[in-house]
Amino acid sequence: MEINFSLLGVGKIGVVHAWASKAVSFSFDDINPEKIHLVGVYNRTVTKAEWAKKRFGFEYYTGDWKKILEDGKTNAVSITLPNVYHEEPVIAFAERGVHILCEKPIAATFEQAKRMYNIVSKTQVITIVPLVMRFMPTVAYVRELIEKGKLGKITHFRGVVGHSRYVNPDLPMEWRMKKAIAGGGALADVGIHLMDLARYLVGDIKELVARTKTFIKKRKTKDGKEDIVDVDDAGILIMEFENGALGSIEASRMAPGFTEQQRIEIHGTKGGVRFALVNPFKLQLFEVGSPEKVVKEIELKPWKHALWPPGKSVSGWGYLFVPLFHEFFTAILENREAKPDLEDALKAQEILEATYRSAEERRWISLPL
Repeated sequence: MEINFSLLGVGKIGVVHAWASKAVSFSFDDINPEKIHLVGVYNRTVTKAEWAKKRFGFEYYTGDWKKILEDGKTNAVSITLPNVYHEEPVIAFAERGVHILCEKPIAATFEQAKRMYNIVSKTQVITIVPLVMRFMPTVAYVRELIEKGKLGKITHFRGVVGHSRYVNPDLPMEWRMKKAIAGGGALADVGIHLMDLARYLVGDIKELVARTKTFIKKRKTKDGKEDIVDVDDAGILIMEFENGALGSIEASRMAPGFTEQQRIEIHGTKGGVRFALVNPFKLQLFEVGSPEKVVKEIELKPWKHALWPPGKSVSGWGYLFVPLFHEFFTAILENREAKPDLEDALKAQEILEATYRSAEERRWISLPL
């Protein structure tokens, strides 16, 4: 079997997808580059699609994504359009039997996400969603520690994610600042990664309470007019897990000093761990029963089948898309499910929905909704 991959959307994240689809077969030894073909690339601004065709080697470009749907060749597609526009192509490609990589959050609303999941789950297509922090070797190692009981009963989860781009008051209005299109701001854009990790590492959330803030309430459009920002620049939530652990998540797009940062701390009755996106191969571990009574720094091996050792391997946020595409493509070639899938994304979106309800209604929200 061979993979005929197409791309919908050539925004900033779409370029990352195009690059990762090319880089994956040169970064892992179990994917034959000859089995990966880049077919069609769509963008509403056709000149961007034309650029992507030339830059990455797609067979054709188009200003109509339905041409890709009808090309009779594409069997895997990546959808990186603005969040509200995911639903139609996700459902259309699933009904054609095309395997789907859909950007997070998968929809602008929880109701939209449920509609997508209910239809796609009845098909046989493989789905995957770029909740890419799961692909940090530190995350895999910590999950194993927790599953083996090395940290004891988990008591605390703390997560912080920070960007700095939106602190610039002259940054013009864009679709991620409009709720109708994006579904939310910092919490939807970057906080959803931590919501997924909290559930993935600690377990389901029982209830939560949240606050959000928009610091810059108006921005100029590209034509110089003033428009209202109706999503959060930053948000904080406190949560209690079903297993009794407590947790907190802080997400901000107004965090100078953090171009792209994520920090996680997890504590249990037998120990604790601390790790960050800045180096996905290293973590700090403290074990209560350790005779040394010190915090150990552990350096991990890269992903299975990765060609390079940690010091030379790919690292950082953008490079996590390479193991994401490795999981997507190998799942197709091996005819198995990929993770994290659309169901995982739906559960993360449910946490996001509960977070925004709490912030709006200023009360605790119980899960599931």
